[in-house]
Amino acid sequence: MAELLAGGELPRALPWAKHTILADGFSDLHLGYHALLAPFVLVLGGVVGGKVLTVLSVATLLVVLLWVTGPQHPARGLLPLLLLGASGVFLLRSMGMRPIPLAAAATLAVIPLAARGRHRLLALVSALYAFSYAAFPLLTLPLLAHVLARAATRRELAVRPVLAVALGALLGVLAHPNLSAFLTVLRVQLFEVAVDHAGGNLEYAAPGVSAFARDAALACGALLLGGIVACREPRALDPSDGARREELLAWGLLALMSLLLALRHVRGVDTFVPVAVAAAAVATRSIQPRATRAPTVLLGLLVLPFVVLHAHAAFTTSRAFERIDASGAATWLARHTDEGAEVFLQDYGAFPRLFRANRHNVYTLGLDPGFMRAHDPDLYRAYDAAVRLSRDPLPLIERLGARYVYVENSANGRAFYEHLRRHPARYAPAYQDSFAAVFVVRRSD
Repeated sequence: MAELLAGGELPRALPWAKHTILADGFSDLHLGYHALLAPFVLVLGGVVGGKVLTVLSVATLLVVLLWVTGPQHPARGLLPLLLLGASGVFLLRSMGMRPIPLAAAATLAVIPLAARGRHRLLALVSALYAFSYAAFPLLTLPLLAHVLARAATRRELAVRPVLAVALGALLGVLAHPNLSAFLTVLRVQLFEVAVDHAGGNLEYAAPGVSAFARDAALACGALLLGGIVACREPRALDPSDGARREELLAWGLLALMSLLLALRHVRGVDTFVPVAVAAAAVATRSIQPRATRAPTVLLGLLVLPFVVLHAHAAFTTSRAFERIDASGAATWLARHTDEGAEVFLQDYGAFPRLFRANRHNVYTLGLDPGFMRAHDPDLYRAYDAAVRLSRDPLPLIERLGARYVYVENSANGRAFYEHLRRHPARYAPAYQDSFAAVFVVRRSD
């Protein structure tokens, strides 16, 4: 999408994603981020430009994190950075050219901006976030934490921060070029997503205890230690220091809400890890650096192996994604099918790979399952059952009018691929390489 924007080609609709809301109106969930990425792609190319923006995004998050936590001894300032690196999911999604670091930076900035009365800047951050990334409703978490903390410590209603965030978010949403479709998809994402405990759809899977421990345990431990240290610090409980008590309460509430989100939703780790790190650093900020230098260095040395392991795993996975090449199947489809012929996709993630190389065909769905769900919830449920093989996929494939099935040689696609191979009377293998295969659907009549 960033390459299309860079070339001035981005269409108002994506008829290539035939059975989704995108077919009538383009409603990219990362529209502003792709607009930000476009000049990097134009100058440096897709891969290098994406990596440069990723580095700049992570750097922005680190700058905001250090600004939020205040001046620190260098050793204490290094530990939050290490703890961020201790989350494999956070690293992987950041390396995947996603707006995760910028989203986390915007979330972290809400409490200090609101507390210091920087309402115009708060509105600007909200507007940019709302335009850039559909996850902007997460801003309600730090805003609510600030409102509750202000009410509890100062007996005041934080009206101006609420108005600033609401107005900024409204302006950001209204700037979307296809507002109606965007709001429809946003409604589906917020209110019509059922958590999939089976983990078949990782977009909406509960993380489970082991995954949460792997990706957030260190941040959770730092948060707990920070809370214990803060409670033992006399100034933390001093009734006369209202600003300090408000700050600690606000960050504590935000950490709690982020933790609940992370337990509920696998992507919640994206929010919880930086929030927990920031909250722990804020809680221990008033302690003299000399008193904490040795424990901090020791904790940093303990965390470092996890950072190295997670960074290596995230980098390896990211490189594996870069090696993905669907051009062979895309070229075969373009040469051997009629223009506009529909291709059934077992995995919605295949759409960008095929679409980049082949706009000759149309595809079952694209970019995100929420777009099909927004278009036709019953169709999405039937599709979900078909690709999981809990129901025979052939009736749905024929109902959609697809003559071709594209499936990738991956852990996610292997069961579906084997199902097609076991039914040669229904599906004729037409193309195969090391990455993907195309089957022709034999007409049942």
